[in-house]
Amino acid sequence: MKTKTMKTKSILSLTCGLVLLCLGGQANAALTITNGDFQDLTGLTPQGSSGWYAGVPTGWSSNTTALEYNVVDWNSGNFAANLQTLSQTTPPSFAPLYQRAGLLDSASKVSLSFTILHFQPNPNVNLGIFNTNNSNNYNDWTVLTLGQEGGYTSAGRFTLETAVPIAAGTNIGVAFWQGPTSAAGIDNVSIIPEPSTGSMMALGFAGLVTTRLLRRKDS
Repeated sequence: MKTKTMKTKSILSLTCGLVLLCLGGQANAALTITNGDFQDLTGLTPQGSSGWYAGVPTGWSSNTTALEYNVVDWNSGNFAANLQTLSQTTPPSFAPLYQRAGLLDSASKVSLSFTILHFQPNPNVNLGIFNTNNSNNYNDWTVLTLGQEGGYTSAGRFTLETAVPIAAGTNIGVAFWQGPTSAAGIDNVSIIPEPSTGSMMALGFAGLVTTRLLRRKDS
């Protein structure tokens, strides 16, 4: 009898663990950056043997008029997007490189991680996380949070996070841009929703209730 009870307990514990794991996976899968490493060169035109490609990267949007030197092989097969050209128009106007990341299926803070590369001294990279209002047109988007004031002026790996949880059902988008006189690349762009404290407390409470029920059954 004891063996049967222990077996039941193990099965229930494993089941609960798998359910929680699936819930976490679903939350993370709700937001996705397409071609965040810029390795997909579909639709781009090689520019000689220089390692540069012309065109807007797959999965991203831009109304740039500078369709040259947009993506570069910067490190033996690792590609990056050139914000100097991808956020440039003639005459100069605001032209971000942007992408819709998906629908937030639970109230969560949203973290956007990215790598900045220096192509020239003194870059000035700016970015934001947005509510797309279910529109493909960047002009319809509203700001949820912006990057650091004055832009990012050094190379490295950075993360931008919303200050408060964003409501479930919000359509999330991201955008990057910079001034016309600087030159920087971005790479390894990823986005992760982090469940709110309330959601985590609810999961913890469910775990406590399950444990208590199992102990009572075992006794």
